[in-house]
Amino acid sequence: MTGKSGSAERQFTRPLEGLGGKRPPAPDWFTEAIAAPSEEGAVSVNGANIRYSAWGERGRRGLLFVHGGRAHRNWWRPFAPFFAADRRVAALDLSGMGDSDWREEYSIAGLVDEVFAVIEAAGLAERGRPIVVGHSFGGWVTLGAVERSGDQLGGAVVIDSPLGVPDPTEGYTINRPSRGEEKSAPARSKMRLYDTMEEPLRRFRLLPDQPGENLYLLDFIAREGIRQVSGPEGDGWRWKFDPHKVGNFQIQFERDLLRGSRCPLAFIYGEKSAFAQGEGIEHLREQAKGRSPFILMPDAHHHLMMDQPIAFVSSLRMLLSCWPVRVGG
Repeated sequence: MTGKSGSAERQFTRPLEGLGGKRPPAPDWFTEAIAAPSEEGAVSVNGANIRYSAWGERGRRGLLFVHGGRAHRNWWRPFAPFFAADRRVAALDLSGMGDSDWREEYSIAGLVDEVFAVIEAAGLAERGRPIVVGHSFGGWVTLGAVERSGDQLGGAVVIDSPLGVPDPTEGYTINRPSRGEEKSAPARSKMRLYDTMEEPLRRFRLLPDQPGENLYLLDFIAREGIRQVSGPEGDGWRWKFDPHKVGNFQIQFERDLLRGSRCPLAFIYGEKSAFAQGEGIEHLREQAKGRSPFILMPDAHHHLMMDQPIAFVSSLRMLLSCWPVRVGG
């Protein structure tokens, strides 16, 4: 997730600003994880090329990671290999983000199409129904997949997604298009072009704002989120995400999925996340009792995998080892 120009930028933490474009030191586990070989693929979905990466052998139980808004599949690259010893694991770039194509219009239905297309293309359903794990905006996409075709999923894990209090019979709208945001979205032809790679790295920030101590992780996802371009406007570096209408569309669920989902649900939130506060999360925790695992990770904000990477891996590994509950082997 990246920054915007203007005076408001001073409110945000820019964790890479002091590095001068240099890569920070990283622990061995991280270096080994991002060096793990992956299968790179793409699938055409409604006219757009959707990129994905996959780890582990086909024929194993499937696991798909879905990134947040303005992010990309490589947010999951440091973590996916930890699950590939006994699973077929994949992560995708949703359209308008990462290395996938941009669209003229975006919708939650279209993004759900992409999820199921990658499940098929990456071979995640070859040994039964796969599990989908979505962070933030990706959690909404994950719930969209649950609402449409949850019977095709073995389970869904929602990570720190903002959720409100739904009507038990009419569902709820959790995101509406904003006319103000639509008007202020920069034209694609006027996206900021940086002369050097160091400039966007210095400007990188997490949204919502939070501390960022594991600089090696933040530096990695920031570098993977920019591309070098050459064209009539000049040569330079730009962020990969489409600034035009991405996320600026309505996301609505027709019923309270917490009470009647078509597959098992689990939830992981950061203890210090703003989304772990308020009536929405209280409703979620109440509905989760006796229905769904609910994990609150200590000393973690919204981007909890960046705050506590090893704890995140351990928590998700433990969850997947005993959930969903399987009967009869």
